[in-house]
Amino acid sequence: MEEQWEDNYEAIKYFKEVSPRTYQLLGYLGYNKETDIEIPYGTWTLYTKRNFVFPYFNTRLPLPTNRFVAIYKGVYKNLIVYGSFEKELDEIKEKLLSIPEILLTPAKKFLGIPLTLTEENAQDYGYIRGVIFGIILILADFVYSWTFTLREGVLTGFIEYIKKVYEGSNPALTNFIGISWTGMYFGIPLILLPILYGHICVRMAKRKRIKQMKKTEAISSGYEFGIKAEQALEEEFSTIIEEKRKEAIYKEISKITDKLDRDVFETLYLKIREGFISPEALDNFIKDFQDITEGALSLEKFVEIVAKYQRAGPTTEIGVKM
Repeated sequence: MEEQWEDNYEAIKYFKEVSPRTYQLLGYLGYNKETDIEIPYGTWTLYTKRNFVFPYFNTRLPLPTNRFVAIYKGVYKNLIVYGSFEKELDEIKEKLLSIPEILLTPAKKFLGIPLTLTEENAQDYGYIRGVIFGIILILADFVYSWTFTLREGVLTGFIEYIKKVYEGSNPALTNFIGISWTGMYFGIPLILLPILYGHICVRMAKRKRIKQMKKTEAISSGYEFGIKAEQALEEEFSTIIEEKRKEAIYKEISKITDKLDRDVFETLYLKIREGFISPEALDNFIKDFQDITEGALSLEKFVEIVAKYQRAGPTTEIGVKM
């Protein structure tokens, strides 16, 4: 289940643009525009196909299904969702609106500084803030020592200490302490602190990712997102074409012989479509074909008919054009 959340999260987050082919397939497959759902950062357009029955070649009682495609057009991002529903669209709308807003909007920046924490910018997000905080600490130290003349800041107090060591006639120790302390004074707030906070932000981004992944759990069942949604739509189209191709081939063969029922024909058709990996497999296929057809249909004629419809292109009415 967690792997599915991960897949859905990445499909939503990294999808860029809905392809023109997708809109073409919506028309071919008979999807109708249902409604627009306005949200603050974009618009969902919902397309549905109700009571659709797949034209499976060898299924006796195929059940009707309701399918939908939702396309999100935002200012900065697009997305597509593919799935099925029972009767009402309210459930779909609710699930679409539950997609985290951060997955549909870009990471905000100000003067090149990331304002939104993401996995991609987590290191920079933390490092830049660590540097800024370090500079503020150093400035606060200077301001403190300058404002309260009777008190000493970290740096000014250290300088006074160095003077005392130097006046004690130990220049070597003075130089060692001076170099070490100067490195620590500027290195801790400007180098170490930013690095540590950068690592903290990386862990925070990972926890944030897990929370967002869990939010997609509510919409993960039976839905495909992004490129997988486009692939599912393409597969629906290809499946319909293939099933109608079988039907057209079977009708033409039935005019020649009635020796092939649908089950046997589909078995032979799938074997010849998949090809043969060995001479023995081809020899067995030829023998089986001859036994089944009893000479009423030659293998050459069978292959010719299959090849003819394989070369045929689909029509916009979802059929096979000869």
